[in-house]
Amino acid sequence: MIWGKRRFAWAEYARYQDLLGELQLKNATRYREFMMFAIEHKVGDQDIYVGVPSKEFMALFDGFEPVSEVALPKLVDTLLLADVNAFKDTGFEFKHNKS
Repeated sequence: MIWGKRRFAWAEYARYQDLLGELQLKNATRYREFMMFAIEHKVGDQDIYVGVPSKEFMALFDGFEPVSEVALPKLVDTLLLADVNAFKDTGFEFKHNKS
């Protein structure tokens, strides 16, 4: 997967969540390769991570900086869009489960 990250305030990321959902529907055979999750820094300030199957898809997410798979956080605050099984298979966990 190709990963990108961008910081947003509140729900400013919503148009990218919609875009990711549309891409997932249009590429149904690869639906497990589309993910979006959030890491909160403080209330209303979060890093949004997007995972897509190719660079061509990532080009649609302007302002997202590239992130290598090894640099991805493994503890996630909020899952915004993903197949839950693919999310778990990738090794991500929710922070609230680690308390």
